[in-house]
Parts: sequence; structure tokens; C-alpha cells
Amino acid sequence: MLLVEDDDAYAGFLRAALATGDEPPALRRAVDLADALDSVRRVDLDAVLLDLNLPDSRGVDTLRAVVAVAPHLPVVVLTGVSDTALARDALQLGAQDWVSKDQLDPELVQRAVRYAVERKQLTDRLVEAQKLEIAGRLANGVAHEFNNVLTAIAGSAHLVEEAEDAEARRHALDLLRRAARQGVALSRQLLSLARNPPINDEVVDLGALIEQTRLLVQAVLPSAIELEVGPVESVLVRIDPGQFDQLLLNLVINARDAMPDGGTLRISVTAERRPPEGGEPRGSADHLQAIVRVTDTGRGIDPEIRSRLFEPFFSTKGPRGTGLGLAVVAEIVERFAGAVEVDSGVGRGTTFTVRLPAVESAGDWS
Repeated sequence: MLLVEDDDAYAGFLRAALATGDEPPALRRAVDLADALDSVRRVDLDAVLLDLNLPDSRGVDTLRAVVAVAPHLPVVVLTGVSDTALARDALQLGAQDWVSKDQLDPELVQRAVRYAVERKQLTDRLVEAQKLEIAGRLANGVAHEFNNVLTAIAGSAHLVEEAEDAEARRHALDLLRRAARQGVALSRQLLSLARNPPINDEVVDLGALIEQTRLLVQAVLPSAIELEVGPVESVLVRIDPGQFDQLLLNLVINARDAMPDGGTLRISVTAERRPPEGGEPRGSADHLQAIVRVTDTGRGIDPEIRSRLFEPFFSTKGPRGTGLGLAVVAEIVERFAGAVEVDSGVGRGTTFTVRLPAVESAGDWS
């Protein structure tokens, strides 16, 4: 648990209060917002106890900064300001609870922390349930795709044996290597969904990554849905490939469920530059973005529910859905310092647009 508090006296009281509980949490302290954001990014936390007024940040802006980095991490706000309007704003911004320092007592602090931790544990369990749901949907399709890969490997091996000259043998070996690479890529993507690997950001060509994921995407689609991939441009981004696979599959499954009678699913990757803000040089690398669009020709989204799509636990699928698919998408996109947008209308389908900051070369992140 992270305690963000610059006042040593309050920090000491909170440590003592939490230490007397039934299950005292391991407590890490930050004394300013910069330190807090660094901890939120690097440490696996169950909850945050957050003082709003810090040396480098004041009021709800402090909460807004924490929520932007970790939107699904429970935050208990601690403040010395008794302001009902401020409390309402904090809760609307995503705080789970609000505790005034004027009313602090050990039991109150322990209860707020216990509720926050229980919520985090519930969210984690539901995320795992959603991963299992995706894995189950993948099973049949992936078995078919692996069969295709193995058939290609066997056929290429036979061509190697039958080759009458060096050129034919080189061609057969090239087919064999290509099929093996497809099998490796498919295995990597499956493993990233079936376990919780450490986050491993790296600079990758997003266009190439989309092409590698095509087999996995095709595996979750029924024959009534046609997959179109393109345009696919080469654009470098700094991401964790496994998390991006999860992001893309969540969007694909959401699109698939919107087309129960069939349709077309389109995936594209383009590189675009956003207009520079005041005082910034045009053409700066900071303005280069990778744009991933996932478009379906399904029934579309009602305007009244569009604003709730990325809320945790919100689902239009009844008991079939956990309501975390798009919430996970939003969390991953925000972790990559990107943004996700929705364009939809009843009867005209839906497009999810993911914008990720791009880099000019792998050396930009060395």
C-alpha cells in the first residue's frame, strides 16, 4: 500500500493505526506527487492513501494525476479540508473513499483501507476470469490455426526431402522457417494471455506486430465475419507486446459480439502527426502517433451507454460478460500514455481508435 503524505506527524499516526489492524499492510511512503507517481508506475500496489495537498500538487489535481496513471487502483483520499463539494469532486474523479484528517481514528482508517483492498482483489479476480473467458473462446480457433501451422511445416519438410536442386531446397526451407515463426508467434500470444508475465516494454514495429497477431485474431472470429487488415503502416512504438495483444483481442471480441449475424471486421495501423501545441516545433517526434483502428459493421452503440463503456464492471452482455473488457483496454492504453476513442451510431457500426505515442527510431528510447 502506498501512503502519500508529506506531514511526518500524520504519516506516523497512519502507520500506527494500520499496524494495529488484523492484517497490517506493507506500507510504502511518498512525500510528493512525483514520488507517488513513480511508485504507482513501478510497484504492484493494492491501494493508495492520498493526501491531496502536497509540495508539488494541490487539491483534486493531485487525485487526477494519480487516477490518470492508474485508473483502476483504489484511492482513499485523506485531507484536512472539510469541504463537501471537494469530497464530491474527488469521488466523481474516481476516489473510492474520502476521510477527513479531523475525524481520523484507527478503526476508521482500517475500515477504509480494508474496503479498498477488497475492491482491488475483486477486480483482479474478475480480470483473471475475463482472461479465462478469452482463452476459452480461443481454444477451438487456435487448435485449427495450430493444425494449419503444423500442416505447413510437414508439407515444407516433405518439399525439402523431394527438392531436386539447391534453389528448390532453399525455397522449401524458407517456407519451413516461415511456418515455424508463425507457430512461435501464436504460442507467445497465447502465453501472454494465460499468465501474468512481468511487464516488458520494448520498441516494436506496430504494423509488424498487427500482422503477427492476424492468426490469433482470425482464431476468435466465426466464419460469418470477414477479417480485413489494412492499411498497415510501419510505425515504432514503445509497448509491451503481450499487453498489446490483450488490448487488441478485447477490442476484436467486443466487435465480434456486436455482429452476431456476421459482418466485416477491419483493423488498420497508420502513422499520423497531431498538430503541435503553442511554442512547440512542427514535425517534432513527440507529435508522431500510431493510430490503430478496429471497426465493425455491427449494430452500433446506443448514445446513452457510450459514456459508460470503459467503466469497470459495466456490461451490456448480461451474465455472459464480466464488464471488464473495455476497462482493461482503457487501462492498458493509459499505461502506454495513449488515448482511446469511440465513434458509433445505431445501425452504422463502431470504430475504436487507439492513439499511441510513436518514436522515430529505437534509439530514441535507449
